[in-house]
Amino acid sequence: MNEWAQTATLQQQLAAVEELKRALRERAEAVAARERELIELHRKLSERLEPAAAGSSPREQELAAAIRAAEEREREAAAELALAEAERARLEERERTVHDVERELARLRVQLQDERASLARDLEPVPDPEPEPAVPPPPAPTPLPAHPPAPEPEPELEPAADATEEKLPVPKPAVRASASRARRR
Repeated sequence: MNEWAQTATLQQQLAAVEELKRALRERAEAVAARERELIELHRKLSERLEPAAAGSSPREQELAAAIRAAEEREREAAAELALAEAERARLEERERTVHDVERELARLRVQLQDERASLARDLEPVPDPEPEPAVPPPPAPTPLPAHPPAPEPEPELEPAADATEEKLPVPKPAVRASASRARRR
């Protein structure tokens, strides 16, 4: 759930709590009005019944009126007590509902903070790794000559008389060693 949806849900829940409070106030006012109406009807009924008791002495009438007034006060007190108990029960229920909503809001706030922290961590730039020390590249290999150099002809050191004898080739070690190095490359 994204941040905007959570905020909208929280606002809807708070609006629902306020609507519940308003409905409870209206209902309590309606109950109190009905209670007053019932008390008034009871008073009128007792006034109708009073003429029947009119044949008694004035002291008895006075006592009967005091008893009716006391009974009326007792009924009003009982009605107020019942109304107060009903209102207390509604308030306790409302407090439980508000507490549940507040707990849910707190849970959603924590979840939202965690999501924000997670997003902040995801958006932090990743530090570049430390650059490795610059190592100069190895020198380029020396190119080999296209053809090995031709050996220079040896000067003849023998006398001409020996020219009739068969000449044996004499190896040249320096030339052969450089040629073998060139082949290895």
